[in-house]
Amino acid sequence: MDFNQLAKSIITNVGGAENVNEVEHCSTRLRFNVKDASKIEKATLKELEGVAGVVDQANGVQVIIGTEVSKVFEEIKKEYTFKTSEADEQPADSNMNPFRRVMNKLADCFVPLIPALIAAGLMSAVVTLISSFHLMDPASTTYQVLQIMGSAPLYFIPFMLANSSAKRFNVNPYITMAVVAVLLYPGLSELAGGEEYIRYLGLPVRMVSYSNAIVPVLLTVWAQTFIEKLVRKFVPQMFATFLEPLLTFFILASLSLIVLGPLSTYISDGIAVVLNNIVGKYNWLIGLVFGGLMIPLISTGLHYSLMPIIIGYFMMNGYDTFWAGPSFCSNLALAGAVLGFALATKDSKMKQTASSTGVTALLGITEPAIYGVAFVENKVLLSACIGGAIGGLVSGILGVNSYGMAPAGLPSLAVLVGPTFGNAIISIVISACVAFALSYIIEKRKRA
Repeated sequence: MDFNQLAKSIITNVGGAENVNEVEHCSTRLRFNVKDASKIEKATLKELEGVAGVVDQANGVQVIIGTEVSKVFEEIKKEYTFKTSEADEQPADSNMNPFRRVMNKLADCFVPLIPALIAAGLMSAVVTLISSFHLMDPASTTYQVLQIMGSAPLYFIPFMLANSSAKRFNVNPYITMAVVAVLLYPGLSELAGGEEYIRYLGLPVRMVSYSNAIVPVLLTVWAQTFIEKLVRKFVPQMFATFLEPLLTFFILASLSLIVLGPLSTYISDGIAVVLNNIVGKYNWLIGLVFGGLMIPLISTGLHYSLMPIIIGYFMMNGYDTFWAGPSFCSNLALAGAVLGFALATKDSKMKQTASSTGVTALLGITEPAIYGVAFVENKVLLSACIGGAIGGLVSGILGVNSYGMAPAGLPSLAVLVGPTFGNAIISIVISACVAFALSYIIEKRKRA
């Protein structure tokens, strides 16, 4: 495939280089932020060889390429330079309902963290396997360093979130990170000497742990959007170079210590109680719904809107008990349905497409199978959704937990290793087998 020509064709059909504010990519998609979405030729994009599908997003479009997306992205970087003016950075999502708008903003804050969380989750899984099979002495420094590699990104997630959320809300990310650094500084908690409160500026300040915390960072960034404007308004221009960052940092750090930080603990506790009660009572229903609807969620990009809830739950509990199980079941059900169709179909072209995309779905890369087969053959989509729903239901009933975050596929099964690993395997096998059998039988009967 000529990736350079594909890159040029994509840019032409998103309205040309002059219409693009920004482009980035994930494991399978190019994500375009554009000035005028009406200039995007979606029908033409879908017809391009090498494009698996097109999905709308706020302020632009997502072009689904598949596993070779990085090659197309590199060609785009070689050929084009996109610049974003301050006016262009303003979100154009005023037509969305308020809840969707908030969730999209939060998703934009959390999505950039996903590679680091995947790396940490898989590293923790590797350490778990090393420990389970007694491959290394737990007292050795090598083992302990590996353990730190798995834990450190989660410990310092507030620092990473400070950067991504500050950029999303158009405030200075380095001031935000400086404030979060104060909250995470080990010497701060040592000031209390075991007491619950210290005094700062004559006021009592409650000492809380900010490692793994996400709510205080979001509150800090929200406050920063107002404080930066206020400081900029009152500081004379001749003193702005040093007074603006000083005052913004001091006011924001003090506000975070005195009000926002302690307040965030009550908010976090409340969210934890609500989520734990819902998940504890209705995990079977959550598994059934997510397992059955995961493919539509992925195809529309709505699964990213759930990232703040998923990551927040994981940070509060140290494991996930409602998302990973249905995700694994859905992805493996999709693989089973696509491979079942590949075995049964007489169409040589579709057999080749289904065989290759079915294998990539086994590895956790699902978009090629979704857009190349499931959305073309409705019976495959139906089989995958039914298999995913049944597997998700079983995973919810059996209480499958995930102890890391990673794309749901065979290479990342290690994140499920723990007390419920056997239950996870049962759920996944059921979903894949049901979907495979349904897809194979329906296609065979059609051909009979």
